[in-house]
Amino acid sequence: MNNNEILNTLDESWSKQRLIEKIKKGQNPEQIVRDFINENRNDLDIIIKLLNQQENNVLSYMETIANCEINLIKELRKKQHVPNIQIAKNFNPINPIVKIYKEFHLSLFMKKWSNQFVIGILIMISIISLTKQAWA
Repeated sequence: MNNNEILNTLDESWSKQRLIEKIKKGQNPEQIVRDFINENRNDLDIIIKLLNQQENNVLSYMETIANCEINLIKELRKKQHVPNIQIAKNFNPINPIVKIYKEFHLSLFMKKWSNQFVIGILIMISIISLTKQAWA
């Protein structure tokens, strides 16, 4: 078996789809890694020998890539929770009195109802004055 075949075999064994299926079944990550190592021990030994011969930083690059993926997942989780918080804010039932108070605009009230309001107040004052005079 040549190096490309070994890499392809390992890649298929460690596919994200397979990992997700194992996680959904309830396997813990440590057990998944142990099973992978046990199932692919010979191929992993060959890969380690190949890496030692080439003496490059492939493992450190792979670790950096994994860290980048973790950071990306964290950012996606943050973005995932933001709409939920906004929905929760929009979902809060508003007290009808508070809603009326927030929607009340004095300038619009004055434009629409000022004349009627003034006439109503004048009528009320007249009624009170007439009532006082009648009782006096």
